[in-house]
Amino acid sequence: MEKVLSFAQDGKGYTSKPLDFEAMCMINEAHNDKNLYGPLMICRDAVDYLFEGIVSQEVMDNLDVSTRTYLCIELWGFYVEVLKS
Repeated sequence: MEKVLSFAQDGKGYTSKPLDFEAMCMINEAHNDKNLYGPLMICRDAVDYLFEGIVSQEVMDNLDVSTRTYLCIELWGFYVEVLKS
């Protein structure tokens, strides 16, 4: 089953591209960066990458904190799940 992120904003629903190797590499690289702490900082760029071409950067930049947090935590869970498999 493909792992995708989704959220709704302003009455519109958005679904990301499926989790891929590039996103996993982005998260892994950030995870090893000693200047980034926790899944919110580690997954931020990968969340943007997965919605690239689907959601405008303006929408992504204006996500409320709870939506951005949800997406990062969900993606972190996907990352950990793939590492365990």
